[in-house]
Amino acid sequence: MDLAKKAGITQKALGEFELGKRQITARANEKLRRVFDEQKIQFIAANVESSHLEGTGVRWKPSQPNSGIKTI
Repeated sequence: MDLAKKAGITQKALGEFELGKRQITARANEKLRRVFDEQKIQFIAANVESSHLEGTGVRWKPSQPNSGIKTI
């Protein structure tokens, strides 16, 4: 999957977002989120008790939600 192409952003912009060389815009963030949602990709954090994101990761979105894992 060519993420930049599917999201409608340039490869250069995506690379700069990934490297922290450029602040991601709300519009680009929404485009990327939409692609991840369409591919059933979910960003997660291990804890649910606080706003601190500990144990963050990525997984395929399960068919049944897991209440013990905080999604981002």
